[in-house]
Amino acid sequence: MTSKPGPDSSQNTLSADQAAALVGRSRRWIFDLAQKGFIEKEKGGRFSLLAIVRGVVAYYEAQLQESNKAAAANRATEARTREIELRIKERSRELIPLEDAKAVVGEMATAVKSEFQGLPARYTRDMQERRRLEQEIDGAFERLSRRAAEAERSLAAGENTLDAEPET
Repeated sequence: MTSKPGPDSSQNTLSADQAAALVGRSRRWIFDLAQKGFIEKEKGGRFSLLAIVRGVVAYYEAQLQESNKAAAANRATEARTREIELRIKERSRELIPLEDAKAVVGEMATAVKSEFQGLPARYTRDMQERRRLEQEIDGAFERLSRRAAEAERSLAAGENTLDAEPET
């Protein structure tokens, strides 16, 4: 009965040059991995094939883990920077809280609507003309209300699809 060569046999060991050729790197790189503990040296300065494969995989997994840590740290730094920029803009009043902006716009819209609703009575005593003017004003406010709702949905979605009205 012939025995098959085991993992410790010389057929499964490689020189540093052979290991470097196997992984497509330099002989120095193989020795660096051995020095860093990724690859174990066998007797006679040779390397087992299994140790080379495991060591190279472990090395690249460690590189990937370091890269992931660096990317996470970079994302955290970017988030902190963005938060600081927003706080600075808020303090300099370049940026105001959404609730404050909505409150001001709501108050102004209520004041404008109140002024316009009283306009027909101030404009004429003729009831037919007054109703016609009230219908026109109500129609205008209905159109404005729809446009405001569209604008709110657009802004909430992060879009700016509002067409700017040219100033005259």
